[in-house]
Amino acid sequence: MPSSAASSRARIRARIRVRTRVRDGVRDRGVVTGAALVVVSALVLSACGTSSSSSSSSSHGGSGSRKSKSSHSGSVGKSKGTAEKGAKPYVVTSRTPPHVPRCHTRDLAVSFETGGAAAPDVTSDQQQTAGVAVRNSSGHACVVGGFPGVDLRSGTTRWSLSRASQEYDRITLRPGGTTDFPITFLPEPKGSWTPSTVTVTPPDETTSKTLRWPWGPVLLQDGATHPGTYVGPIG
Repeated sequence: MPSSAASSRARIRARIRVRTRVRDGVRDRGVVTGAALVVVSALVLSACGTSSSSSSSSSHGGSGSRKSKSSHSGSVGKSKGTAEKGAKPYVVTSRTPPHVPRCHTRDLAVSFETGGAAAPDVTSDQQQTAGVAVRNSSGHACVVGGFPGVDLRSGTTRWSLSRASQEYDRITLRPGGTTDFPITFLPEPKGSWTPSTVTVTPPDETTSKTLRWPWGPVLLQDGATHPGTYVGPIG
């Protein structure tokens, strides 16, 4: 009996130790689990803080981006404004191309080029060239190009000159800008026909400018198929 009681007590102690160990193991696991939870919680909190910080940073970056965009836009506007301010008049831009009108007769001043080498040799019987200067006398730019109408007049005779077989470009004349066109003619030093005036009608115009003819007699060929006197294009 005593041995049986002792054996029972031994078994009970063993169970208690096992249960204790199990409880200790559970406790230990609980502690470990609690610690893990604390770590996880800390990580979650840290992640939340990071996410919050990232969100705040992203929001600030977005605001910064908007500011940067606004600043960039303002910079572009300023640059365009500077460019517009510094741009020369009548320079065509892709954004706001200005309208440059055609040169009208009233916009132009015409005159013979008479100085130095510009003067033709009126003592020769070979073809000569007289240059006619065309100046923009208006206060705005204008476009001109093509063949002017040129009539040589003397008394009742009016000779409308033929045009040269020549290509041409349209050009823009700023206020005060000058271009020219040639009149090729056959002098006749001992001839009897001397033009008194030259009537110049700018391209696409119906009104004219009149100049005095300064170069002496010209071989009159107003009925010829291929006369030696003709006009070239402006520019």
